[in-house]
Amino acid sequence: MTADQLVLASAPPSDLSLLGLVRHMTEMERVYLVYALGGGDLSLVYCTDDAPDADIVGLDPSMSGPSVECWHQERASADALLAACGSLDTAGAGNRRSVRWNLVKLIQEYARHNGHADIVRERIDGATGE
Repeated sequence: MTADQLVLASAPPSDLSLLGLVRHMTEMERVYLVYALGGGDLSLVYCTDDAPDADIVGLDPSMSGPSVECWHQERASADALLAACGSLDTAGAGNRRSVRWNLVKLIQEYARHNGHADIVRERIDGATGE
């Protein structure tokens, strides 16, 4: 898809776009794996108190490349933390919940939003999924 298509909110009145979903999942990787397992300060990538929906609203095509790269970086950080965990029952340093609990939460986020992505993409290009 083109950068213009990635920021197209194709199902009004929703502001949701494919790029918004990538950015939202970057936030979810941060919350449920990077922070939850690694601890430290829970600072989100895009969302703030002043702009709680900055992962989804106000996007433009120039944000596509950097946003996808940021998602890849967050995934790499999450993978490194997961590799260091001894067990799915290990409590995370951040939210003190088990690795298993955090993984299930993240899987739920991906499952939910993959369905949204399929609908948004279908409205853009007309192709249907399986």
